[in-house]
Amino acid sequence: MLLIFSKMLTIALLLAIGVLVYRLGIVSHAGSRELSALIVKVCCPIMIISNALSDESILTVGTLGTALAVCLFIYLAFIGLGYLVPRVIGVAEKERPSYLMLSLFGNAGFIGIPVSLSVLGPASMPYVIVFNVMYNIFFYTYGHQVISKAVEQPIPIKLSSMVNAGTVSCFIALAIYLFRISVPEVLGQTLSYVSGSTTFLSMLVLGITLATTPMKTVLADPRIYVFDVVRILIFPILLALVLRIFLPDPMMVSALVLMAAMPAGNLAVMLASQYGMNTDTLTSGIITSTLLCLLTIPAVSFFFP
Repeated sequence: MLLIFSKMLTIALLLAIGVLVYRLGIVSHAGSRELSALIVKVCCPIMIISNALSDESILTVGTLGTALAVCLFIYLAFIGLGYLVPRVIGVAEKERPSYLMLSLFGNAGFIGIPVSLSVLGPASMPYVIVFNVMYNIFFYTYGHQVISKAVEQPIPIKLSSMVNAGTVSCFIALAIYLFRISVPEVLGQTLSYVSGSTTFLSMLVLGITLATTPMKTVLADPRIYVFDVVRILIFPILLALVLRIFLPDPMMVSALVLMAAMPAGNLAVMLASQYGMNTDTLTSGIITSTLLCLLTIPAVSFFFP
């Protein structure tokens, strides 16, 4: 646990660098959006492929099927949490779709992949990849329907939207794991260099986001803290206790629990903004859960097998 706390402290310092470079005018808010696109479309996908190439873990079809089944269970549990907890803590009906999105769509890619590599190492990547595949399936189907109901207008589900740099890289990485594909050393080294920049750039952009967010507005509603604690602390701990009973693979348990403990991601805000939905609650949930995860992830890690 102490080791993981030190890893999260490193993440916190990287976030602080992001705040600093924005305050000093080195990177503007517009520049951070361009960096985000670079991370999502280039750095993260390459990091996924690079780590699959360098990792010697063996992924069988049976293990892949088990991981998919567990991820499906986790996402169904997220839906249950997203429906139940807001009602228990007295969230207004018009804000409940935002809480459901916060429950479902954690930052499994932008933060999850770098943190998993830092905390658990490359052996966690097969399970992180499967989790991200399930994320994309739910986001581009169920997530669109949640927004559609909230704004009271039909939003077409475009399965073609699932074909993006993130999902393509996930399937390439799974193929590498299953069939032990190799590439020439010069290509592998090139991918490794790009991969190495991802964690820093991801935390830099998150730090800039923190620096540009009006914190008084974000921190105003105490119910968001209660929800955050349930979603990224209590639920992952309970999940760890359950999975440890049924799954013999400690790395699978640790990786999937870590993904379940990730803070809310900003992809939901982008979709909600696109269709005119109020994003104040989503923004609050993203910022507060991102800050809290610096403490909750070490606490959750205590329950890793």
